[in-house]
Amino acid sequence: MTEQRVDPAERRMLSALCDELPVLRELCATDSTDKRLLLARIETEARARRPVAALLGELLGADTTDPRRGVGTGLPGAGPGRADEEIFGCPDSACDRVADAVPAGPIPRCLLTGLPMSRR
Repeated sequence: MTEQRVDPAERRMLSALCDELPVLRELCATDSTDKRLLLARIETEARARRPVAALLGELLGADTTDPRRGVGTGLPGAGPGRADEEIFGCPDSACDRVADAVPAGPIPRCLLTGLPMSRR
């Protein structure tokens, strides 16, 4: 994938989405069909690097576009980043998600695209 310019607010939202995607998938798996379809649409839009903040707001029932609220507002488990010796980031730099790995362990993959993350 080639690096694309993404609006800073959307970039932060995409980062939060990527961090919390496993939890969101788990929560939506036991929810209504509408919620599962909406999450699938969010993932499709995020993969295409189109805006997802409004769709996330709809999914979570929160105003994720309000700059006065935290980026992760409404996202389960949203919190501060992690530190480690081996840090990896978004494969095409579309978001600020970072993942750490066990030193010399497998390279984390992007949860949206499946591509290996880039070493930071």
